[in-house]
Amino acid sequence: MALTGLFALIFVVSGGVLLWEMVINPHLTDSNLDEVQSAFEEAGGIVDLPVSIGESGEDLGGREEEYAQRVEAVKKMQTTVNKDICGWLRIEGTNINFPVLSSSPDDEYYLYRDYKGEDSRYGSIFLAGNTPLNGENQLLHGHSMMDGRMFWSLIDFGEAETVKKSPLIRFDTAEEAGDWKILAVIKTNTYPSQGEIFYYDQGVFSSPEQKMQFYYDVMKRSMVDTGVDLNENDRTLMLSTCSYEFDGFRTVVFARKVRENEERLVDLTKITAAANPQMPAVWYGGTPLDYWPENFEDALAAGMTDWYTGALYGNENRPETEENAPPEAVPPEDASPEDGDSNYI
Repeated sequence: MALTGLFALIFVVSGGVLLWEMVINPHLTDSNLDEVQSAFEEAGGIVDLPVSIGESGEDLGGREEEYAQRVEAVKKMQTTVNKDICGWLRIEGTNINFPVLSSSPDDEYYLYRDYKGEDSRYGSIFLAGNTPLNGENQLLHGHSMMDGRMFWSLIDFGEAETVKKSPLIRFDTAEEAGDWKILAVIKTNTYPSQGEIFYYDQGVFSSPEQKMQFYYDVMKRSMVDTGVDLNENDRTLMLSTCSYEFDGFRTVVFARKVRENEERLVDLTKITAAANPQMPAVWYGGTPLDYWPENFEDALAAGMTDWYTGALYGNENRPETEENAPPEAVPPEDASPEDGDSNYI
């Protein structure tokens, strides 16, 4: 009888845990998200683009009022909802429409807390502590939940067709509103056994040369070519989430801020799969692709950075010629992702 009672208790407890994890907790998460999204919309933060992506004719001088409205909406969220809301992130065509949280000194405070500060396995989208808000490169973290919530949709951005559907990111803070054009999407490892680790959590640069080296290290890893240019005067945004190709993998979407007097439209015809992305060694079965020079300056001299429009190292936006055209490269025969089992969230 005692054993039967124990089994019954275990069954009841297990059932209660499953009910919480699979029904109650997701419902509460959705309810809280609906609440904060409604508050942001009422604050005036949801402003549709004046021109559809792919069309032309945007009034470049008409953004000032729109951006001011978006900034005021974030400020209102700070005063009426939570002072730790440092921004708002939105990507059309996805479920990504979230407040962004920032806390100090524990920048991971919202890793497993919602925007109210209450415990949640879904956590919040939050700013990395070593990439300053409104800095040269801002890094936002979020969970990729297998039920499709939070940053799950970012995993598919390694496909050109996905980027074509959502080529712009909107990230506003209490200091500035901004639209961001996607430049690159990378898959990277966090375990040394899978290859050299790329530390992409950099937000402060000591020189334009160091900044462009970092940008180059991102761009050469991109699985997608978007046709969007980049230089040392730009500011960038990174969205990072856990990926599932291999255990501990990350998907990172990299974008740059739309410049003053630049149209927000994106030429969708230029978005294609990259020919030679530098993937982690495990992607190729242990032998990394030997194609890209280590240094940005060398890649620039070799004509392998057609996305670069700056002025470092005497670059004058040279047209591609036979002298500076990038060399042909053939990936290893096994250069395709293998299925990997992972329960990493």
